[in-house]
Amino acid sequence: MVPVRSTGAAAALQTGRLPDGRRVGIAFSTLAQLRAATGPRQEWMRLTEETLREMLAPLGVTRIQLDPVLVGPDVALQASYPAEPAFVH
Repeated sequence: MVPVRSTGAAAALQTGRLPDGRRVGIAFSTLAQLRAATGPRQEWMRLTEETLREMLAPLGVTRIQLDPVLVGPDVALQASYPAEPAFVH
């Protein structure tokens, strides 16, 4: 399961950042783990690893973080920029 956010008629993959700033894809092996890390209202879709990698490739993202413990907004970003999830593993 992959967290997404609605962008009108489509859904966009959520990505995260490692402490060193590199972007990573985020995926969960169970819905329970996704809910525990992101909360009950997080939208999601089921994707194969291959499909997720294909969707992340144009973004330059090559790493997928499986089952991160916490996914939330990066509080270090300025309020005027859309928050990109950060996570702790």
